[in-house]
Amino acid sequence: MVRVKMNEIDTELTEDEIKELEEAEDRPIVYDVDSPQMTSKMLNQFHAFDAVPIRVSREMIQKAKSYDKDYLGFFARLLETAFADKELVRKCI
Repeated sequence: MVRVKMNEIDTELTEDEIKELEEAEDRPIVYDVDSPQMTSKMLNQFHAFDAVPIRVSREMIQKAKSYDKDYLGFFARLLETAFADKELVRKCI
């Protein structure tokens, strides 16, 4: 199941599209063989990442937001990419 908040959706949706999303919100969840209800054990496998607090300037946050609305995801991808570059890591140590 995916949860999306209405304020996270592109505002250029038609009225019919918005109505369809609102109606879908009231529909019951239907589990089947292809999408079974998740057990606690199944859900735990998705927690493969640890949250690590880092200090970032306001200016850096604004720059990240200018690249991607999901600036936290952007920071995560940026760090993953930076750590993959051994020369860059050496420069930062």
